[in-house]
Parts: sequence; C-alpha cells; structure tokens
Amino acid sequence: MKAAVLRGVRDLVIADVLEPLEVPRGYVKVAVKAVGICGSDVHYYKEGAIGSFVLRQPMILGHEVGGVVVEAGEDTHIPVGSVVALEPGVPCGACQQCRTGHYNLCQDVQFFATPPVDGAMTKYVLHPAAYTFVADGLTPVEASLAEPLSVGIYAARKADIHIGQQVAVLGAGPVGLLTALAATAEGADVSVFDVQRGRVDAAVTMGLRAEVFSGERVAAYDSVIDCTGNHKALEWGQRTVQPGGKLILVGMGSREAMMIDGLALSIRGVSVHGIFRYTNTFPAAIALIRRYKEQLSIFTKQQISLEQLPTYLEHDEQANYLKTIVRLD
Repeated sequence: MKAAVLRGVRDLVIADVLEPLEVPRGYVKVAVKAVGICGSDVHYYKEGAIGSFVLRQPMILGHEVGGVVVEAGEDTHIPVGSVVALEPGVPCGACQQCRTGHYNLCQDVQFFATPPVDGAMTKYVLHPAAYTFVADGLTPVEASLAEPLSVGIYAARKADIHIGQQVAVLGAGPVGLLTALAATAEGADVSVFDVQRGRVDAAVTMGLRAEVFSGERVAAYDSVIDCTGNHKALEWGQRTVQPGGKLILVGMGSREAMMIDGLALSIRGVSVHGIFRYTNTFPAAIALIRRYKEQLSIFTKQQISLEQLPTYLEHDEQANYLKTIVRLD
C-alpha cells in the first residue's frame, strides 16, 4: 500500500509500505480516507525536527485522521463500516500523568507522525478502539477536523469559559479559528485578532467577530487565548486580561518570544495555563463539527490526492490555504 514517507529534510516520497493484516484484540483496522496537513507536518518536512523530536529514520506523515473501519478485533465495540475520527496519541496508561487524567503529558505516548512513530497518511492503519471515535453523520473529511478542533476545545476548557464572558483569541490560523469556535460554543463573547487581513476575513466568513490586530487597542478580557506564540501578541494579551482572569498559551513560539511578565501577572492574580494537545475531547469535537458544519466547510474546500503531496509541499502551496486535506480514496 502507498504512504507519504518523509525520508529527510525536504525529501518526501510516496512509497510502498506493508499493509497491516492481523488486527489485535482491542484494535480496529481503519481505511484512511482523509488526513489534514498540520503545521507540524510542514515543520518536519522543512526542518526535520520540532524541539527534541528529531527525524532520524523514515516516517509516515499525518495525524489529523478521518476514515472508515474495515475490520474489528476481539473486544471492540465499533461496527465495521463506521466513519471514525482517530485520536492520534495513545498514552501508556500506567504513569502518574495518565493515572491522574493528564494523559496528554504522558512521556511514553505514541503519537502519529512524531518521531519515531509513523503517522497515518497511508491506506490502512491499526488503532486502539479506545482512541477511535464514531462520527455518525459526518464524512471522513469532516471527521478529520476533530483533531485540530480538540486543541481548541481543550483550551476553552482550561479557560473555564462561562456564558457571557469576554474572550480574546489571538491568531486566526486554523487552531485560532477552531479555538474561537469552541469558546463561542461555551457561550463566550469572542473577539478574534490577527495581523493578516485574509485570516480576519476567514474568521468573519465563519461568523466570528474579528479585526486586524493593533497593539494600541485598549480592552479587558476575562480570558486571553494566545494561538500565535508571538511576542507582541503575548505582551498585549498580558496587559488586556482582567485581574483574576486567565492567560491561555496555545501557540508555540521561541523561548524568547514567549517570555511573560510573571510579576505583573502575579500581582493581578492572573492564572497562566499552558496547552499541550488535549484530553477527552473527541466526542465533544465530533458534536461541534455536526453543529457547525456550514461554518467549518471553510476548512475542507482545499483537497489534494496523496500523489500530489510531495510537489505540493515542495512548492509550499499549503501556505495559500487555511487548511489542506489529503484524500486517500
């Protein structure tokens, strides 16, 4: 079967890999139909590493997955033929973080397309049924949005958003827009900011209130959710969060860009929460995709085949679109 195999920096090929045949107990075999291109895929392609995760051997890309179950092992509950979204991280289940409900922080998690673990841009994958979620009423393309939307849902939960709260989301890229949608679903009065007019326009198209970012704007928010990792955005966000409010860090910039003023935040009683992936979000993500299908269609318009992917990334074409979905059917 074919797969998108990253062999090194800017060295992506569509290669033959072995098809998984035997389905273990507790697992399902999924025909992958759609995989979203994430910024991490592009980063591994261009740089060969993200922080301490370094590409040292060929790796299949892709972790935003929608597919169809074609075979189920013993002790599974998912019917064959079900459209599913795959949670890409499988934790150990035994460490302190897993046992206390913080499995996103498991040090032994096996996460799609994070070296040395293969991703899912291939015809079939085996996946634990416990991390496979039925997405009735959705297409596999729509189901692939459950992963990036999960980041936004987790951020909104950490912000403990309530009806009527004022929330600022900084950055109108895919994660920023999905975070804004999740915060809106919780009842917040959300404002989205970005320096790029095109991204602001995308937010407005989704029905969100958005404007071009200006560091001179005076405002006060119960929560500020930064999805940029940018120094100017964070500096403004620290100033505009209400005393007793929350600053939520979703974007991952450089160490220097993400420096915060601990003293100023402390004397104003501001809570700071770092966001790394998510926990227990996929059912909510699938429910939100059903609810906001029309608004979310902006993420599924650009689709390419697996065979197109190497040239697509070589020419940096994904940068021209809000989201690109790789189709495998």
